[in-house]
Amino acid sequence: MKNIEVFSIATARICAAALEQHPVVARFNAEESARHMPGVDPGNREAMAAAVLACGATFEWLMDEGYLRSTACVKESLNGVPFVHLALRYRLTEKGLAILGAHASTADESRTIGERLIAAVKLGGAERIKESVKLMIGVGANARPALQVNS
Repeated sequence: MKNIEVFSIATARICAAALEQHPVVARFNAEESARHMPGVDPGNREAMAAAVLACGATFEWLMDEGYLRSTACVKESLNGVPFVHLALRYRLTEKGLAILGAHASTADESRTIGERLIAAVKLGGAERIKESVKLMIGVGANARPALQVNS
């Protein structure tokens, strides 16, 4: 499984769990997340290690980009690459909650981005999940202030 596919599925699961539990904190475990990746055999150590690393890196990216906040992270390193292995407590930031509560201008404007994400996780299907995550990240990117270049 490609890292970008793991990223989409992990992002959807992490954010859906945080939204469904908001404002109560959620828990994250990179190894547990990797076990639920379609096509990843938990008995294949190499595939599992790659999926664990990608899931942990996804969680870290979501924190770096301001979607999540966690004060209780346990980091590990695999082949010299650090990643979040466990987050005992995490929740959505104001930005994350606002993005997941937004309505995107698509054919299905009746549901929020978060509702679409939760439905995609429950129904499964890589394409449905990928589209929901793409929508979430697109709205998040558009929420950033424009970069100004002084000449």
